[in-house]
Amino acid sequence: MCLSTFGLYEIYWFYRQWKSFNTANDLKHGNFTLWIYSLFAPLSSYSLFKHISNNVKETNDGKGLEAGGLAIVYFFFTRFWLGFLPLIPVQKKINLYWEKKYSNKLVRSNFGVWNWIVVGTVALIVVYAIFSEDTSTNTTSTTPVDTSVVEGYNQDEVASSVVNIFCPSTVTGEESTGGSGTIITEEGVILTNSHIIPQDKNNLHVDNTGCMVVLPDPNTGQPKEIYLAHPIVIPDLSDQYDLAYVSIYSAYYDEDEQKYAGVYPRKFPAFDDTTRCTNENVKLGESVRIFGYPAISGGYTLTVTDGLVSSFPGDGLIVTSAKISYGNSGGLAVDKNGCMVGVPSLVSSDENESLGVIYSMDLVNKFSTDVSNYLDNNK
Repeated sequence: MCLSTFGLYEIYWFYRQWKSFNTANDLKHGNFTLWIYSLFAPLSSYSLFKHISNNVKETNDGKGLEAGGLAIVYFFFTRFWLGFLPLIPVQKKINLYWEKKYSNKLVRSNFGVWNWIVVGTVALIVVYAIFSEDTSTNTTSTTPVDTSVVEGYNQDEVASSVVNIFCPSTVTGEESTGGSGTIITEEGVILTNSHIIPQDKNNLHVDNTGCMVVLPDPNTGQPKEIYLAHPIVIPDLSDQYDLAYVSIYSAYYDEDEQKYAGVYPRKFPAFDDTTRCTNENVKLGESVRIFGYPAISGGYTLTVTDGLVSSFPGDGLIVTSAKISYGNSGGLAVDKNGCMVGVPSLVSSDENESLGVIYSMDLVNKFSTDVSNYLDNNK
């Protein structure tokens, strides 16, 4: 069903499980929240698997699921449209749980009439699309084109520096957070938004492991390497500017594969526009390109969107028509020359349209200066 519905059934599967275990564990999540968790399953799967594991232990002699491992496997398998594979052992455990505790709630695992109707309908659509393709315009160019060079800068170099950040929360009931970031030093220091790091006014809500940082394949945007990083939130300043850092300290070790998902120490692909940029101030109407990991595209693949500078509302903010969604926060905005314009951070919307908000380089530079002064004063 997952393959035949192009992953839509997978979303529905997560919603059904969230709804069932939401009730079983009295989590008090509303339907809207459950649908959000289901739409962003690659990010929320660990939380669901953990709830399932805890419940399964009640009826299975204390044996549950390896929630962390399954979540990581699911995260990577979704890139190959194979996310349903790690869900098979999860479904078996779910069936076992309901069968032992509530026999009348056993999840149906065989295909019903409506399942076959959906499969048949999708198959007919695919066949129709194949045979109705217009073959009269099949002329192709044999000239190789280097798509990595855009508007005078190498996009691969820029894309390599924009990472996906995932920070599990240590607070019970608080969901893990995530967003984007830009590597700014070869040692692995990353600039991002402070609000993507679980925290309150006094404490960070992360354990000693910190956050996961995923580096992309610059050609496809797919996850390539995984590292661990400590969040660095500067007292008062991070709250004032909504900017912070995370610093890579190790490669992530994959327990299932029995190997590291990256190489550490190493020189990281830091963003550097100093050789091509003398002016980082954009003008009204100029083009802007956004790099990040918006939830609307799945949240785990590097996504690029284009737009214009729409307005300057003041306070160092830039409003753009380029698509910015939750998950883009902390990413990278560049102009047509590949010069850093700022940090995509917010979404401004009404009931019909939405515009992205970028923290300009004026704010970023002020933050950097204030951090330097803070460190000098606290040596």
